[in-house]
Amino acid sequence: MTPPPLMEELEEEVLLRFPPHEPALLVRASLVCKRWRRIVSDPGFRRRFRELHRTPPMLGLLCNFLEDDKMACFLHSAVAFCSVDADLCSYRALDARHGRVLLCCPRRKVVVVWDPIADMLQEYAFSWTAAVLCAACGHCDHLDCHRGPFVVVCVGSNYEKTFVCTYSSDAATWSMPITSNQPVGYVNLMPSLLVGNALYFAFRIRGMLLKYDLESREISVIEVPHKLYIWRHVLLDSGLALATVYDSKLWIWRKAGPEVDAGWTRDRSIELESLLPADVKLISCIVVGFAHGIDLIFLRAGFMLFTIDLKTYKVEKVCKDKSIHSVVPYISFCTPALEAACTDEGSSVFALAATTEN
Repeated sequence: MTPPPLMEELEEEVLLRFPPHEPALLVRASLVCKRWRRIVSDPGFRRRFRELHRTPPMLGLLCNFLEDDKMACFLHSAVAFCSVDADLCSYRALDARHGRVLLCCPRRKVVVVWDPIADMLQEYAFSWTAAVLCAACGHCDHLDCHRGPFVVVCVGSNYEKTFVCTYSSDAATWSMPITSNQPVGYVNLMPSLLVGNALYFAFRIRGMLLKYDLESREISVIEVPHKLYIWRHVLLDSGLALATVYDSKLWIWRKAGPEVDAGWTRDRSIELESLLPADVKLISCIVVGFAHGIDLIFLRAGFMLFTIDLKTYKVEKVCKDKSIHSVVPYISFCTPALEAACTDEGSSVFALAATTEN
């Protein structure tokens, strides 16, 4: 005896629990029948999907290389989701946040805001490093803002002054630059870090962090312990921290408080020898990236790239035979969007696309 079909409400509850890190499963489910296609393609379903899972998965990595002949590439996660094969050879990845990627083209002196799913590029004048984020940051849950207005924050510095200016997609204009007479050296092209309502940018040579408050539009400088040679700023438990490799260990230093002049305390050390494969030369290990929200450290060891989960200490090898300078993870929800069209014969055909949600 055939069991009665599930009520549509229960079917939707099942589909809502599909793992977000495997977006292809929802696409396949939408092809089972018209009813499931209607459920999955409904905007309300996508909103409930994001609200249920909250933390978006990492769908890919943007890797910057040390070689000049190939500057960057996009590495997909287990399931490819982009509509095209991204060609980023002439770009360098700067940042990725709230469903968008920020690239720079040093040869043409422009920044590019890229939507990996729609393969949409928007170019803007550029001369320093930069960050991209939702325009309503601080007043938004970032579950449904990837198509809304955004802000690009550009930072530049020399040995005399530091400059910050912002671009608003709403106004399509750049703000007047904010300057500080406190020099911090040259900008490090590591991605920025968003902590609360403040962006943090790293600087080379003098080993400092620049803090830019998005609400007050004020600039301040944070000193980093001199004993840390190469470090990556990370976010732990909603607070600012630093990650570095020293003496075959991954060290985590935490900011003692939110104040600019608050010191740093050593939070923990992770023994790499017991985590990494035996053939890895520990002296070559360096932190090259961080995935906020899922607490993954990206570690380069020679020509291999690993991830270290700071919660479980699980290690995975991402790729090999690549000399990677820095990693910008692309973290977003990806759910199918279906649009019905009619053929010449009058039958309905559904065009399959994907949409990202930050």
